Amino acid sequence: MSSSIFEILGISAEDLRWKDLGLCNGEDPDRFFEDYESSPRVAQVTDEMCLSCPVRQQCLRAGVEGNETGVWGGVYLVNGRADENRNMHKTKEVWDEIRSSI
Repeated sequence: MSSSIFEILGISAEDLRWKDLGLCNGEDPDRFFEDYESSPRVAQVTDEMCLSCPVRQQCLRAGVEGNETGVWGGVYLVNGRADENRNMHKTKEVWDEIRSSI
């Protein structure tokens, strides 16, 4: 008899939201706002985390649709739109990776 990972952990799959599965779950929110804006190293590490996150697409979609500000799905948004200045450090390869998941 096999059990699902949810059963083993005592979690109901119906109770999970995409945010619960994000690699950033539990991180300090400042990392995605002030720290990201002020520290190139924090921005780079945050970008790397977002690019490997299993819910990156859902996160970016939520940020855009919710007119959010901060890092959503690896993109710094202001009112739901990519901020050119705060995303300037991203390479073409990073943008290609982000676009491939949209």
